[in-house]
Amino acid sequence: MSLDAYADRMDVEYENLELRNQRTRWGSCSTGGTISLNWRLIMAPPNVIDYLVVHELAHLTEQHHGREFWQRVGEYISDYKEKAEWLEENSAKLVFSEEDV
Repeated sequence: MSLDAYADRMDVEYENLELRNQRTRWGSCSTGGTISLNWRLIMAPPNVIDYLVVHELAHLTEQHHGREFWQRVGEYISDYKEKAEWLEENSAKLVFSEEDV
């Protein structure tokens, strides 16, 4: 599902989308509503990308990682813990070359 489709489903609005070459983050959400995603996510499974999109969009209403935040993520990605674990376990594989790291 696309970023816009999830934003509509979650009833949130973001200002901008940026693809970045981040070394230590998969995504972020600024207080101004800019969603930033790591370009390396293109190599992740689509359902993991969906999790990251929902994770960042959830920060538009919950600017923390507390219980309310995870409940919101869980409304749209019920197995979000598995997706987060996949990223943790496979992040080093999401590179094109050693220079990417």
